[in-house]
Amino acid sequence: MTQTANNYGTVLYELGVAGEVVAETERIFSLTPELSKSLGSPIVSAKEKHKLIDSIFPQEVRNFLKVLCDNGSVGELADIFSSYHTCYDAHNGILRATLSYVTPPTESQLAQMKEHLKKEYGKNEVQIELIEQPDLIGGFVIRVKDREEDWSMKGRLNKLKQELIWR
Repeated sequence: MTQTANNYGTVLYELGVAGEVVAETERIFSLTPELSKSLGSPIVSAKEKHKLIDSIFPQEVRNFLKVLCDNGSVGELADIFSSYHTCYDAHNGILRATLSYVTPPTESQLAQMKEHLKKEYGKNEVQIELIEQPDLIGGFVIRVKDREEDWSMKGRLNKLKQELIWR
């Protein structure tokens, strides 16, 4: 992620744009990939880009998107949104985690994991993205930021394999 994307993401957050509006904007871009190509194209005039933005996007992000177009930064939208979410999460005490599993966890297990992560990271809220991953054989892997806790059978077998190789 570039510093420019970080700066734009921070500005988007500081403008007070609601998370729902940013999510809607992301959704629009994800549903129509050619839209970002058009807005980033030097062939399309700035006036046409601005008209397109006004006709499609929520009022709260229109001027921001126009500035991105004018500065040629539309290609960094994914990183800008990522930076926005990082700022939003930091200011609201939200921790995002990814849980890879073979068998889906129960509500009780999820609640226990969330409580554990809240205490460990000192956050108010934990949001866990669930990803089914059958190749883990059993167990689960939980990722938070750049940290990973591997409680899967695949991970344990790999660890055992490494221990046997190094003997």
